[in-house]
Amino acid sequence: MKKLIVISAILLSSFFLTEYVWAAYVEVQVTEPVPWANCWAADSDWVHTCQVQAGFGTVMELFGGIIKYFTLIAALWSVLFIVINGILYSMAGINDGLKTWAKDRIVKTLMWLILLLLSWVILNAIAPWIYTV
Repeated sequence: MKKLIVISAILLSSFFLTEYVWAAYVEVQVTEPVPWANCWAADSDWVHTCQVQAGFGTVMELFGGIIKYFTLIAALWSVLFIVINGILYSMAGINDGLKTWAKDRIVKTLMWLILLLLSWVILNAIAPWIYTV
């Protein structure tokens, strides 16, 4: 299980990190050897010293990248839902039930979009490192 977590953290960090500094290597001590890193056994059997690239990233950068990615996806989906429900509203014709149904979905989508933007403002106030460029 530990190896799976380490491998997934490495793969996710390569997808979500915004800053890449691959020039130097950093030595870290871990309990499990890091895949694709130059690792050797240190003082005991359960401590390994590994050389990882300097751009390996931190947990904060990883979560910041994930939050930015899902915020973008949620905003794009909400715009898509508004467009689709606008088309459904215009195609409803004289059927008042379909018009109110599409209008309610547009209003709910706008409310979720506003909530998403408010969460962006709150996260910028609490943890500004998430949305740095």
